[in-house]
Amino acid sequence: MRITPRAIVLLTAVSMVTPLSAWADEIGRDALVARLGAATPTGANVGIGQVEASESAGNFGPNRLLAEFAGKTFIDMSGSSGNSGHATFVGQNAYGTATSIAPGVSNIWVYEAASFAQTANLNFGNSIQTPLVAPGSPVPLRIFNHSWIGSFGNVAFDNEVLRRADFAMNRDGTLFICGENNGAGSVMNSLMACGYNGIAVGLTSGGHSAGDVATGVDGAGRMKPELVAPGQFTSFSTPVVSAAAALMYETTSVAPYNVNTTRRKGVTIKSALLCGATHNAGWQNQTPTSGPNRGLTVKPLDPVFGAGTVNVDRAHRILTANEAAPSATAAGAATATAQPLVSWDYDVYVAAMQRHYRIDLPAPADFSALITWNRSPTTQWTSGSAPAVVNLRLELKKVVDGVPVAITGDAGVGVFTSGNVLSASAVDNLEHLYIRGLAAGSYVLSVTRDDALTNVAASALTWFVDLPVILGDIDGNGVVNGAD
Repeated sequence: MRITPRAIVLLTAVSMVTPLSAWADEIGRDALVARLGAATPTGANVGIGQVEASESAGNFGPNRLLAEFAGKTFIDMSGSSGNSGHATFVGQNAYGTATSIAPGVSNIWVYEAASFAQTANLNFGNSIQTPLVAPGSPVPLRIFNHSWIGSFGNVAFDNEVLRRADFAMNRDGTLFICGENNGAGSVMNSLMACGYNGIAVGLTSGGHSAGDVATGVDGAGRMKPELVAPGQFTSFSTPVVSAAAALMYETTSVAPYNVNTTRRKGVTIKSALLCGATHNAGWQNQTPTSGPNRGLTVKPLDPVFGAGTVNVDRAHRILTANEAAPSATAAGAATATAQPLVSWDYDVYVAAMQRHYRIDLPAPADFSALITWNRSPTTQWTSGSAPAVVNLRLELKKVVDGVPVAITGDAGVGVFTSGNVLSASAVDNLEHLYIRGLAAGSYVLSVTRDDALTNVAASALTWFVDLPVILGDIDGNGVVNGAD
């Protein structure tokens, strides 16, 4: 098996580890602390699996004597390991007490990458065994950080590994956070970033592999990465996203948010992280700006920056909102009670299913909505045919005289400044709307299943209307009234 560390050369700790203060504002951590104060999540009671390539023979684990790791418990899953500078730097960004946004993560399961893919977790090459269930004690292991790239040498083997990974995430509610290759324009390795159910991570600088999944890999043409984060190499932006996920898993696992268990499913947390991402000024998803297809895209993400820069404050606001209550038809939603301006909804989409949500904007605003759904492979790991994946479509319509009306093409001129109001990829397992300058008024957000398959898909829809937080607006509808 060919697996290499994500950093080609080992740099010094000074050049690899950037103080938290230098990038906390960029990922929304300062805003989260300003809003929550002492109640800010730290990743407590959330376990991380750190999967590492060997830096040299037998050396793939973090330096456990580092001061930042005092009080942490490391569980060896691939046998004992010597110290790896690469793994140490990854650990500092993922759970270090001084460097990470998730210093409360106290339990770390340590894997060597080839061992993880085989007997230590995914059971690649074993036609009888499914992937091992993620450990549940002493705390639940929710996140697997993959700051490595590699291949088993041919696309069929790599597809089996990715199918097993998606199977495990769909079954266990976990997330694999996987780094892209370093270097703008570099080759995109299939392991592990090309799975469906995890999150592929690049750099805010754009210095990473990006674009479409290659021919031969399951789901060729899907867009990667899904998120970017600060860091000098993708090895170190990837654990920033893992740490962000740890904050979300902690938040959704404690009262009062733990009552609704679908909040802490991996697909829900993934959707919130992507929808809540910050879109920079140049962000675009190849949407026509004029003509009959204005506002329509079949490429839901930016081709380099994915959904944008991870933002923990916005993701937290999504996940702590009340779950939305959908209508079965768009016409029904047009006259239904308006949903919160920041919200989410988990559902399992069966054939021909639709869900619709009325959203009332009290003032012009930027609007982000995203739905993602899991691939749920069977145990036919080595089939020559890729597991079937359902196809959903996401669209925003304006309510005019009580009727939802499409705003693609010229109909949207004057309704929104730029962006897309319809996302209809034929291959991606996510759809994303990002609309700048959406006018005040009533809208219906619709999810429609378009395929004729018989299988189902666990999905999570999230949205975020970018209005200033209003003191006293408990239900998040943009106004303070008796409902608060």
